[in-house]
Amino acid sequence: MRCGDPTWRCPVLDQLRSTRALTINRSADFDHFRSIESLGDHRSIPLHWRGFAACFAAVELRSCSIFLQRTFPRILQARYRSTGAIVCYGIDDAVSAVLDGNEVRPPSILLARGEVACEFVEPQANLLAFVKFDAIEDRGWPGQTGRVRAIATQQAALDALRSVTRDIFLLASNSADLLAEPQVVDQIEESLLQATDHALQMAQPSDSPRQADLGNYLSLVRRLDEFLQQNASRTIHHSAELAREFGVSVRTLNNAVVIVRGLSLHRYIRLTRLWNVRQQLVQGGTEATLKAIALANGFWHMGELRTLYRDLFGETPQQTVAAARRD
Repeated sequence: MRCGDPTWRCPVLDQLRSTRALTINRSADFDHFRSIESLGDHRSIPLHWRGFAACFAAVELRSCSIFLQRTFPRILQARYRSTGAIVCYGIDDAVSAVLDGNEVRPPSILLARGEVACEFVEPQANLLAFVKFDAIEDRGWPGQTGRVRAIATQQAALDALRSVTRDIFLLASNSADLLAEPQVVDQIEESLLQATDHALQMAQPSDSPRQADLGNYLSLVRRLDEFLQQNASRTIHHSAELAREFGVSVRTLNNAVVIVRGLSLHRYIRLTRLWNVRQQLVQGGTEATLKAIALANGFWHMGELRTLYRDLFGETPQQTVAAARRD
């Protein structure tokens, strides 16, 4: 794989090798994509199909787990779970993401404590690090249990945390035997905690007057998702009809979807239903059941479905069925 980045957006993940201390999972396409299950529940809707190259590497220590993940352009609904906290940060400054309607700009760190539901839009592939700490008592970290915060920090502090992360993965790949020594593991964990402490201590005020509106938008979009799931086969002819379901104006509903999901209301509904069709085809659909699957997801015009499906996935529904059979 060629990569023009001189640092380690591509090289570090691609140069790591699996060892007894390091697990690597690579996905050639979305149909075989696996999320990082130990972080919680995730539902991804890819925004682009071509050039898919997601993967993650994992190192398990005694009191924390560390992950390095190359993502893909997507809408992500996540419910993170931890007994302590989950910290997430971009490995480089090219990261681009929107969390609960707020753009996340480097240098910053995401901090989720306890069980947290959140909504992401990643318009591009990102290289991210996640650290799941089993306990964070008496560390004085900001935030509240049950909430996720994007915390602006100082560049030098974030760079130091990135450096520690890189060193841990390289050690696990090249000198796995050292991670079998309790003293080494203790030192590694302490280095990681100290770097995280420092980055969070350098936090800058980030309160936004938009939080109340964003909270309402998040609630509205989650209600929309639930409605779409329960009414997959229902054809919605007018956005006004849908807005009335939630007692809001069309403008409010569309603004909520644009801010939280990064797409217009119409495009988001269509994308969601196309991905539902694909998932059902991959999970056991046949050419005989294709029409029923299409109708169950609100597509009554098979020619239109074929065109929309091919534009998004680069293949026809029939080709997806044939590929799923071969697998």
